[in-house]
Amino acid sequence: MRDGKRGPGELTDVFAGAIVYAQRPEKPGLWVTDLGERGRWMLVFSTLERLARHAWDCDYLSTTGADLLELVPPGIGLMVDPHEDHRFPILSRMAPPDVIARTWKQAGKRPPRPDITG
Repeated sequence: MRDGKRGPGELTDVFAGAIVYAQRPEKPGLWVTDLGERGRWMLVFSTLERLARHAWDCDYLSTTGADLLELVPPGIGLMVDPHEDHRFPILSRMAPPDVIARTWKQAGKRPPRPDITG
């Protein structure tokens, strides 16, 4: 994905048709993290194995990317596979196109991987 051959629109189209997984909170709703000026984000994963590496043994939901986008309120971005080299943001409900383009460029900067060994 990072080979420069696909843009954010094409990846969003792939996401819409894919089955994705997310940690499910105890009460009905979505698990969202508020990062202050960096926005509000929900983490989603392309496989159950990737979700398990992030959240260990947890309750989860699975749905298509398109259905998830219908559930996510405006102002919340989705970060797909946040700990992987191919991670990418879905910002279609979060910000105007110029902000989305800037964030897409910044997504290539790899953050430090959290220590999940306990």
